[in-house]
Amino acid sequence: MATNETRWYRSKVDWWLMPILGIPPLASIAVIAQAATEGSAFGVIAGCGIAMFVAGIYFGLVWPMSYGLGKSELIVRSGLYRRRIPLTAISEVSPTRNPLSSPALSLDRLNVRFGEGMFRRVMISPAERDRFLDDLADLAGLTRDGDRLRRP
Repeated sequence: MATNETRWYRSKVDWWLMPILGIPPLASIAVIAQAATEGSAFGVIAGCGIAMFVAGIYFGLVWPMSYGLGKSELIVRSGLYRRRIPLTAISEVSPTRNPLSSPALSLDRLNVRFGEGMFRRVMISPAERDRFLDDLADLAGLTRDGDRLRRP
């Protein structure tokens, strides 16, 4: 990987999450369709409002969800949220299935520790896990041991 570019990795998406994420948009479309067939202008407007609200949440918090490795930083993107973590600050990466809220669409996660304390960690779920770990180890100067990375 050239060191002057950022390589992006999509988030892995668990199969069971797709129906959960699909229900709100489909329900809002069903409300709009039902209201339109009944000739209810208020129902169509309310359905459109619900659809816009759902889209706002998804595009504000969920999409795009990806992780970038640049020359000197790990970038975590989740909707409008961006976190830049200096590669030199990363001390350990370990696998986890912790279900706590995190910018990850899978429970097959990596816990990235970049300091001491609860707020100096982030859980991510790159779909190309092995490639991500290899690239992160190379760029950050970490030692790989299976699915774990550590400072030498």
